[in-house]
Order: sequence, then C-alpha cells, then structure tokens
Amino acid sequence: MRSLFALLLLPAFAFAQTADEKKATLKFIDSLRDPETGAWAVSPPKDGEKLKPSLRAVNGAVNALKFFGGEVTDKEKVTKFVMGCYDEKTGTFAEPGEKPTVASTCIGVLSATALGIDKAKYKKAMKYLGENMKVFEDYRLTAAAIEAFGVKEADIDLRQFGEKALLAHATEAGPGLMSSPRAVGSFLAMYLRLGGKKDRSASGTDLQTLLRGQMKDGGWGKDDAKASDAETTYRVMRAFMLLEEKPKDPEAVAKFVASCRRKDGGYGVDAEAPSSMSGVYYAAKITEWLK
Repeated sequence: MRSLFALLLLPAFAFAQTADEKKATLKFIDSLRDPETGAWAVSPPKDGEKLKPSLRAVNGAVNALKFFGGEVTDKEKVTKFVMGCYDEKTGTFAEPGEKPTVASTCIGVLSATALGIDKAKYKKAMKYLGENMKVFEDYRLTAAAIEAFGVKEADIDLRQFGEKALLAHATEAGPGLMSSPRAVGSFLAMYLRLGGKKDRSASGTDLQTLLRGQMKDGGWGKDDAKASDAETTYRVMRAFMLLEEKPKDPEAVAKFVASCRRKDGGYGVDAEAPSSMSGVYYAAKITEWLK
C-alpha cells in the first residue's frame, strides 16, 4: 500500500507538464491557426490543402490556451470569424460551408462565450436550441451551452429540459443504460452541470459503474471497445469532477493522457491517433480535473 507521503506527492509529478512540454503544445496549437481568419483548424491540412478553421477548433483552442498558459491574440479577428458563422434570422451557428445544426449552434455559443462576445448578439441561439433538441446528444451539448451562456439568461425550462433529456437518454441507451460508463458519465455530467443534486447517484450504482469502467490503460472507452479514447474519458472525468469524486486510479488516468501525446507537442484522441485540436482540448480538460 502506498504511503500517505507518496500520495501527497502524486499530483506534482504525474499531472504536471514541464515548461518545455507546454511550450511544444502551444506551438502545435499555433500551427493550426489560420492567418487569414485568426481561427483554428481541428487537424493539420493534408498535402496541398489549406487549413480549415472551424467553430469546434476555436472552442478547443481558447480553452486549451488558457490551460497551457497561452493567450488569444487578434481576438477581434477571431470574434469576426465566430460571428460570421452566426445567422441572426434563424439564431443558428454553422461551420463554414455547412448547414446549421443543434451541435454546431451549441459549439458556436461555447466559442462565443469563451471569447467574451456580448451575449445579446447571439441570444436568439438559445431560443433555437430550446426548440430543436431531439436526440440525447442535442440535450448534452445544449446543457453545456446553457451553462456557458447562463442558466437564467438562457430562458429555458430546465424541468421540462431534464424530463425530455432523460427520456431521450433512456430510449437511446436501452437495456445497457446502467452498465455503460460512457452513457452514465454523459448523463450525470449533463444533469449536474445544470444544478442537479450531487447525491442523486453518488451513493448508488452510477458511481460504481464509473469506477468499475476504468480500463487497464487508465481511461474509459466506448461500449465494447478494447481501449480507451480521450472523448469518453473526458465525459466520465467531467462526471467525477461534478460529483466531487475521484476515479479509482488517478495516476493511471494521467498515464493514459500521456500516451495520447505526440512528438509534435499535440495530443491524439486516443493512444494511436495523430495530434488534433480535439485531442489537445480533451487532454487539457482531463488534466485540469485531475489536479
């Protein structure tokens, strides 16, 4: 059994990046920045192609920069890109060249709030979200948008929201609802980030499902997966954070995140995937919660 002294030392050596590692990660983030729009792309361009800036990458970059000690420069240019993706008539955000969806509108709201853009300029987006959620993923993402925009300001009936979200989740998750760490973590995070009581599942089977679901590589994976992925680990770790609980083996989680780090300073979405802004964002948030 580890000594108390060893446990107290754990966060210092397991969860922290060195100054050089942070510098390399910041350099990778900067490599995905489009000089014309000031926005970021999710992945490096293929040979002969240009960077494709996106709302999703903007949200990931702004959050990751804050964690790794960087800052957003040319904020006016990035703001122009984000609001250029917004349609005032419909209240929707759309990725460049694509049709608007609930998901893209949620990411637009998250990007805009992260940049500190005046909420009055895109308040109609919350009305659109409140009227267009259908599947559980819509509710999960909208919960993030509501939290970021402000529960009171969003003007969405949370009780009705919760009832419909629970129905969508139960319908889609099916009989395996209580046995899937990804499904349980996703629902708990959505429920708790909008003010749900922390003791709702902390003493029941949900917490045990999350604890038992940690895989040998340290993270959590999709149903029937043999290895962990950063997105599922991110969902589960958010649930732990909001429950104010710890995973069974925090050091193993840190090692999983480290396994996703690539030589270019970025992170992949799993131990084998190439670096991407998504991978960097997940690594930043998971490590933040581990601390």
